[in-house]
Amino acid sequence: MRYFRTASDELYEGIRLQLDAAWGNPSDKGTETCIEPAATAPRDSQGRIVLAVDDSFAEYDAVAGVLPGLLEDGAVEEVTAAEYKAAVAEAIQ
Repeated sequence: MRYFRTASDELYEGIRLQLDAAWGNPSDKGTETCIEPAATAPRDSQGRIVLAVDDSFAEYDAVAGVLPGLLEDGAVEEVTAAEYKAAVAEAIQ
C-alpha cells in the first residue's frame, strides 16, 4: 500500500476527475469513481485528505504521469502507513 495526504480539496478533486475520465468512470461495471470524493474522503485532524491505495495504483499510466510532479511540487505528500492510520484514527475521535 501507498499513502498520501493533500491539503487542497480542489487539487484532490481535479486529480480524481482526471483519473475518472482517463479510466472511463462511471462505467457500466458499477464503478462510479476511482477514489473517494473529497466530500467523503478520510481526513486527518487538520482537515487534510488522506488516501490509501494499492501499490499498483501508482503504476497506472494516468497516475504515473502526474504523481511524480505532484510529489515534487509538494502538492501531494507521501506518508507512512503509521501516519495514515494515526490520521484516520485521530480524525474519528
